[in-house]
Formats: sequence, C-alpha cells, structure tokens
Amino acid sequence: MTHSTTRRLDLRLIIGIAIVVITALAGFALVTAADNTTSVYAAAKSLTPGHVLQKSDLVLTDVKLGKSSSAYLEASGLTQGAVVTKAVSAGELVPISAVGTAKQVATTNVVVQLDVPLSADAVVGSNVDVWASMAAGQGVFGPPAVIISGAQIAHITEATGLAASTGGVRVEIVVPQSKVAALLESQANGDAISLVPSRGRA
Repeated sequence: MTHSTTRRLDLRLIIGIAIVVITALAGFALVTAADNTTSVYAAAKSLTPGHVLQKSDLVLTDVKLGKSSSAYLEASGLTQGAVVTKAVSAGELVPISAVGTAKQVATTNVVVQLDVPLSADAVVGSNVDVWASMAAGQGVFGPPAVIISGAQIAHITEATGLAASTGGVRVEIVVPQSKVAALLESQANGDAISLVPSRGRA
C-alpha cells in the first residue's frame, strides 16, 4: 500500500468519525431542547380579583415557554396569602402580573338579587355593567343608567322555588370598593337592577 493511499484512507476515517460525532451532538441537542420545559401554574377554575390563591385553585403544568417562562407563576413563586389581581380563565396559564397582595386589590364582592333572567353571555369570570332603574313608586321605575362599569361575576346561584318561575338569580360580583355604597343604596331603595355583559373589556 502506497503512502498516498494510506493518507486517503486516514482522511476518510477522520471524516467518517467527524460525521458520527456531529450527528450524535445534533441528536443530543434535539433531545435536550425537547426536554427544556418549565413547570408553571394554570388555573384549575376561573379566578376573580380579590380571591386568595390556594394550591387547589391551580394545576402545575410542564410547558415549553422559552424566554417568556419568567412571565408566568412557577411553583416556587406561590406565596401564602397571594391574591388574584386580575381575572384568569380556567385552564389559562397564570401570569405573574395577575398575582399580588390584598393591598393591591381595592375590590369587594357583593351579591345582587336579580328578578330577570341572566344573559347567556354572563358567566363566571365575565365582565358585566350594572344597570339600575330608580324606583319611582309601586311598580314604577325611572330610566335605567349604568352605576358600575366592568364588574366581574364571581359566582352564580340559580333561583329555586317561586323565584325560579320569574327567572330570578343571585349573582356575586366583584366591584370597586368606591362603588359599593352606590350599589348597596340602590338595592336598599328597591331599584330594578340588571347585569349586562360588557363588550370589549378584558
């Protein structure tokens, strides 16, 4: 075997080894990338502002988020007494921006008794405008007006018994603390209150 033939065989061997090494490294990189997931919390149910978070409200989920993983609530980020500051739908990943402290949430939950059916679009977690028609006498009411914009539905209790025949329903809504007095006064005066789904609001 000549010297030149030996050199060609050595070169082919080196190239073959290099190809094997490169292929192995590429495969390792793909496997590593596939396993590069982050454990973050998703909402097990609709979460409304003011709700104190419990582990039972959340489901730990492994997802590939890349650089955006820091924007969502990780297992180590859940602290005792953490409060929902903005609505999170069931199944949605929980943004860190939606979790804070009670001091950051100036809202209160108020139960409203409705004597009319609730719109099909008004569901837990959705936003509604609170309309009130001022009582002007027995069965007489003034023109309706919005007294609270963008309240959020926290809970719905369907009416039973005689109230069910009129479509009545009890709805717990999250309202700004600054609007609580106006709502309670309207209820105490016997005003006709309705909840109308808000359009174009988060």
